[in-house]
Amino acid sequence: KFVDDLMYCIKCGNLTNKEVPEGDNRNREVCIKCGYIHYENPKIVVGVLPILNDNILLCKRDINPGLGKWTVPSGFMELNESLEEGALRESKEEANLDIKILKLYCTYSLPRVGQVYFLYLGKILNDDYAAMDETSEVKLFKYDKIPKDLIAFSSVSFFLERYAEDYNNDKSFLFHSNFE
Repeated sequence: KFVDDLMYCIKCGNLTNKEVPEGDNRNREVCIKCGYIHYENPKIVVGVLPILNDNILLCKRDINPGLGKWTVPSGFMELNESLEEGALRESKEEANLDIKILKLYCTYSLPRVGQVYFLYLGKILNDDYAAMDETSEVKLFKYDKIPKDLIAFSSVSFFLERYAEDYNNDKSFLFHSNFE
């Protein structure tokens, strides 16, 4: 924990010191008493690109960041769940979607904010999808009718652009990464 720019060890409560631990290659907070190394790792974001009859379902965000802009159902993965379970949970929480996961479709790394995004291509199984707590509206779009200037995140723009390319290129829906 940080207090007034000082970090205290989560194991014993003593101060930490920023240093490169033996065998490591970057600065970490290391407890000056117990030696516990405080690693900071990226957060995992999981989501689904939900498809129904060649339409993509998007969610209009009702929270920041991206308030009022469109995105795919997604969010931070929780402990004790798989990537797939997290993606399905987020789809249900944001748009009341029942999804059949078809494949892992894209990854997107955001090192500057410490996030790694895993997006699945999924088939919508239910017709009672709806805006839920973090969503003000859900809507089906043809890939060429998506309001590109109203997309909430660069990752979502990347996913939608790859989908459009794949759709126009024999519908192969290959795996994509932003480090291709």
